[in-house]
This record gives sequence, C-alpha cells and structure tokens, in this order.
Amino acid sequence: MADRDSMSMNRSLFDLGARLGSLEGYLYAEEKVEKSYLPGWIENIVGEFGSLPAEVRSEIAKDYREVWRKVEALVVRIYGERDATTLQVRGILKNG
Repeated sequence: MADRDSMSMNRSLFDLGARLGSLEGYLYAEEKVEKSYLPGWIENIVGEFGSLPAEVRSEIAKDYREVWRKVEALVVRIYGERDATTLQVRGILKNG
C-alpha cells in the first residue's frame, strides 16, 4: 500500500470505502470473526477518514456514519452492549 500522504484522493476514498465495507461484511460472517483484529482495523478506518480533507469528509459523512451504524448493530449482536468493540464503535458515532 502506498504512503497515505502520496496517495491521490480517489485512491484514498477507494481504500477507505473498501476497508469500511469489508469490516461490515466480515462482521456479517460472525462465526469467522477474529476479534483481536477489530480494534486496529477500526482505528485504521477512523485514521483514514480523518486524513481526508474537511470538504471530502463533510461530503461523505452521512454515508460514513450510516455504515458505522450498521457495524454498531452487528457488534452489539455479536459481542453485546458493554463489549470494548461496541464501545469503540459507539465512540466513533458519538464523536464523528
């Protein structure tokens, strides 16, 4: 993967969408979820979103939050209300 600073905006958006979409899909297959990967995966997605220009973040924010809401529902179903992953995702929704 190329350094984020040198990637084009199109590539950055593609990578962000791919990672967030694959996280959602990965959680649908809950019996195969390796929980230890989730905190880093989530942090990487948040970092990628944060590295986008403010104008781009603003333009995609509604869709970004909607996917996180779906991820939240999945982690609650898999791990419960008080799990660290659930709280991490809820923090994103609250602060993002």
